Amino acid sequence: SNRDLYFKQWLAGLIDSDGCFTLSKKGYAGLEIIMDIRDERTLQYIKNVYGGSIKLRSNANALRYRLHHKDGLLNIINDVNGHIRNPNRLVQLNNICNKYDLNLIWPEKLTYDNGWFSGFFDGDGTISINRNNWQLSISAGQKTSELLSPLVKLYGGSVYIDNGSSKSFKWYITKKEDILKLIEYFKKHPSKSAKNNRLQLVPKFYELKNMKAHKAAPETMLAQSWNIFFKKWMNYE
Repeated sequence: SNRDLYFKQWLAGLIDSDGCFTLSKKGYAGLEIIMDIRDERTLQYIKNVYGGSIKLRSNANALRYRLHHKDGLLNIINDVNGHIRNPNRLVQLNNICNKYDLNLIWPEKLTYDNGWFSGFFDGDGTISINRNNWQLSISAGQKTSELLSPLVKLYGGSVYIDNGSSKSFKWYITKKEDILKLIEYFKKHPSKSAKNNRLQLVPKFYELKNMKAHKAAPETMLAQSWNIFFKKWMNYE
């Protein structure tokens, strides 16, 4: 069914951003996915489908999902094979396919109505409000531009080199119409991470901003509405 297909596409997107296929020198194959501690429910969902384990990383701010069980690993490979797009991840997946005598399936060209972007956003995406100019933005970062460039044509925005500490590339959208169109995409392909809470608040943000709630006098009901909204935004509620 389409629902199953969208889930497989979503999972491939998450693995492309936050995952890693591993093959040890002794020939032990595995999959790891690292996510924010807020996303325990997301990893638990994957664990319920394929097995594996979830542990707190040493810094206590992130969780690591690990899958080494052969049956579970073969199930996940069969599900995401053909949907993986990250060149590094394709090389890793190919190594494991060779081990199990499977054929690596190359992905088709990314289309707008593909669950992959939702999973990719859950891993590498950011949704934030600039408090200097109250501009909302949605972005995603990568070390190369290969995965980001197709997003411009499909979802708008632009790709630029981020000169921060990571020296990476970033896809970035700020136009209201682009963002609201993307919210429609997420209604069909929901984010499964804590970021979904912010995505659902986006229409409310524009509604309050249009009423200039962020500039309202502190004693007004409008200002109170803005404060309630912003508290939810900061707490990912």
